[in-house]
Amino acid sequence: MKRAWLPVIAVIAWAGLAGCSGSMDSLSAWVHAGPRWQAEQIDAISARARELETRGELGMALDHWRLVEDIAANPKEAEREIQRLEEQVDAAVRSHYQAGLAKLKDRRSTDARNHFLAALRLDPNFQPALRQIRARFSPFPLRVYQTVPGDRPASVAKKFFGDEKKAFLVAWFNRVPEDRALSPGSLLILPEWEDPGPPEIEEKPAPDPLDVAKDRLAAGDLQGALTLARQADPSDAKAQTLIHTIQLEQAAQQVEAGRLADATASLAAIPDGFEGKAALAEKLDFALKQRQFDLDLNNTREMFDQGRYGPCLDQAEMLMQRAPDNPAVARLAAEARYRMALEHFDHQHYREARTVLENMEESHEAGTALKATVHDRLVELAQVHYRNGVKHFINEDLKKAIAEWKIALDCDPDHAKARENIENARRLLEKVETLP
Repeated sequence: MKRAWLPVIAVIAWAGLAGCSGSMDSLSAWVHAGPRWQAEQIDAISARARELETRGELGMALDHWRLVEDIAANPKEAEREIQRLEEQVDAAVRSHYQAGLAKLKDRRSTDARNHFLAALRLDPNFQPALRQIRARFSPFPLRVYQTVPGDRPASVAKKFFGDEKKAFLVAWFNRVPEDRALSPGSLLILPEWEDPGPPEIEEKPAPDPLDVAKDRLAAGDLQGALTLARQADPSDAKAQTLIHTIQLEQAAQQVEAGRLADATASLAAIPDGFEGKAALAEKLDFALKQRQFDLDLNNTREMFDQGRYGPCLDQAEMLMQRAPDNPAVARLAAEARYRMALEHFDHQHYREARTVLENMEESHEAGTALKATVHDRLVELAQVHYRNGVKHFINEDLKKAIAEWKIALDCDPDHAKARENIENARRLLEKVETLP
């Protein structure tokens, strides 16, 4: 056993005989010169640093990595770990500090103190937390106490502060663990403690409803803004202006959403001459007319689907007067005109079909073809009535002859013989009627 201590004793003796700092530096260099010693120490200190970090002792872990940086031949790993831990410590310090402020706001002073102390444990030089502790939890002057057997931080706190929960003060001021027994005869520094109570919260005056209403309006809460604005003095011109501004914005949104009845009511509440009302009223009027137009167009389509081509055509023609350039109405009118004429054609009412087809659009191919067919049938029919008129004329029945030729001329206005024969027959009929 004695032999094991001989190298250590020899080193100490040699250091004592050297008697100068230069010799001590030489001794330190000699002890730390061996690479094996350095590697073993670096591994041990690194392992200890990681263990401390696992236990949450970030500050001590950081100190261990700094020691590794000092003695390592290649300190890159230590530099990386130091940078990482410094960032982690800084984040934790600021997180604890912000949590402490939040607890103060909630009047939870004990929790606030613990967060400030946690921040200082990680960074003793963090001034914001230090100022909070000094201002709220470390009132001066200090007192000195010599411990007796059985003392612990909690029992000392009970004795001096009347509360075992203030053991943190004993531990923090004296840098001793809060859960350990204290050695008898130790001198402790203790603060004079007075519970400052919850932090005073300055009562702010109630905000102006108009200002809050403007904020709500800016945030898009129109109903909330309107409710607040109406709480103001009705005689206040600014309040009334704000109310009308909100109603105008409300009406604009209602027009965009198609809620035209609501928009009408909102606009009615705004006095005439208010800036922006006239323009919005025009937009609302256009939207109302467009809605009515769409309703009438749908009703016209229903007539067409029901086979009511005559009323459908009448309604479509009225819609075309309101919207001459509307292609949907033009197509519906042309189709109704064609279907109505086709019904007349099927019933051999060719003249009625011709009347319906007089305004048929040329782009409607079926209607244009039907118009040509009706014309051909009417030309044929005109010839039939013309021959009937000739028969009546031969039989000296001038009135019937004239009637048949009129029908022929109505069927074919270009039938020159029918027009000529009508004139001749009328002259003869006048002579016959004047005979005695």
